[in-house]
Amino acid sequence: MTDRAAPTPDSEASENPKHGPSIGRSTLINLLGLLVPTVVGLATVPLYLHQIGEIRYGVLLLAFTFLGYFGAFDLGLGRAVAQRVARQDSVEDRNHTFWTAFLLSTGMGIIGAIFLYFLGQWLFAAIFRIPAELRPEMENAVPWLAAIVPLTAVISVLAGALEARQAFVALNLSQMTGVIGLQILPLAAAMLGHSSMPVLLAAALAGRLLGVAVMIATTARALPFYGLPHIHRPEIGPLLRFGGWVSVSGLVTPLLTIVDRFFIAAQIGAAAVTAYTVPYNLTQRFTYLPYALSTTLFPRFAKAEKRTSSQLLEDSIQTIAAIQTPIIISGIAILYPLFTFWLGYNLSKQAAPVAAILLFGISINTLAFIPFTFLQGSGRPHVPAIYHLLELLPYIVLLYFLTDEYGIDGAAWAWVARVSVDTVFLFISSGILPIFIKCLPSLSLTLCSTINFLTVKNNYAASALIAAAITTSILISPKPLTDTGKKLARHIKGIAFP
Repeated sequence: MTDRAAPTPDSEASENPKHGPSIGRSTLINLLGLLVPTVVGLATVPLYLHQIGEIRYGVLLLAFTFLGYFGAFDLGLGRAVAQRVARQDSVEDRNHTFWTAFLLSTGMGIIGAIFLYFLGQWLFAAIFRIPAELRPEMENAVPWLAAIVPLTAVISVLAGALEARQAFVALNLSQMTGVIGLQILPLAAAMLGHSSMPVLLAAALAGRLLGVAVMIATTARALPFYGLPHIHRPEIGPLLRFGGWVSVSGLVTPLLTIVDRFFIAAQIGAAAVTAYTVPYNLTQRFTYLPYALSTTLFPRFAKAEKRTSSQLLEDSIQTIAAIQTPIIISGIAILYPLFTFWLGYNLSKQAAPVAAILLFGISINTLAFIPFTFLQGSGRPHVPAIYHLLELLPYIVLLYFLTDEYGIDGAAWAWVARVSVDTVFLFISSGILPIFIKCLPSLSLTLCSTINFLTVKNNYAASALIAAAITTSILISPKPLTDTGKKLARHIKGIAFP
């Protein structure tokens, strides 16, 4: 499956050194892999709104949100592959794990596609408040939406293998191809005059296919492939035991993440989905740094000793708090001019307050990325899975009442409440609650910034909070971050004053 000479079972892929690249370099690569599609995505939002209109774009976002939930049909095998392959030394063992997971996830993806087809027909026809003229279009588009599900399941396993091998350049290049294709090809179809929902989702399918093709090619080099694809029975049990708990999180977490838009669509309407989803998607970009760092750390947590993991946990969490706090507070301060320029005055009045509320939640939620990754990487995926199960019903009840009472702002506050509880639980389970307590001053500043934005809107207070956030970040910065900052300062000084 690759034009290189076939490796022997005991050989190591030369492009994956034993100790892997540095944490900083890998995190930067992962961060760039997230930022590039984001820039493309942000640029396409006004174009989509111009080409297909606010309501049709809201329906398209709802379809993609619905699709995101069905990514859980990989049975958690992507994460299981990342955890197991990171610990395996031989090409043969890695291939046994990879192909077993790949074939199982393909089968489950097909089952998920069938399930989505029938469920989607019902939801888009009878449940979601979609304009009558768009209902027939969406019903005809559901088969295209269902066809993307198996590709999503396969991508998860391919990404897990690349992550385990610390092949982060290959991982991000292939993922960027698929994500950008998913964003650009439907827009291109709309610009060519084909803005019906079936055509838009068929174009999205083509974008996903392109990403899968690139990812298979990069995995063939990083793993590398050995022997013929087949299910290795001894691998089924370990994969499903680990992946089973990850799958529980995989089924519940997307529901926790996207159910707010379902409630908004059912209680308010499709236009409100746009006013909520656009700021939601934008604020989620602030999770890129912790996501990039946690992706880097996962294979290290899978192999590291307890003492090493503890130090990684503390340094990583404090680094996130130190970097994110000034950025988030500065982001809150410029929301109104940014949204007015980007989306226009009418939509910005609805979207900017939602963004401010969500950014406060983001400041809490980003801290949870590292303990979540630690629990999964150290072989305890059941812990976050159980928490997510326990959160589901209370969150749905809270979401229903707050959305009904306060509209999309209420939905945002319900999300903040959920991620706050989730974060505290994860810190307690990881045995690192004192680290969370150290971050409370930073979180307090973010809360004050959000309240100022929603109420008095005092520019002087906003500036003072930014200054306080910078000072606090300097005080809580861990030694690795401080040392990196000093090196960067010396480098800049050397350039400016040679």
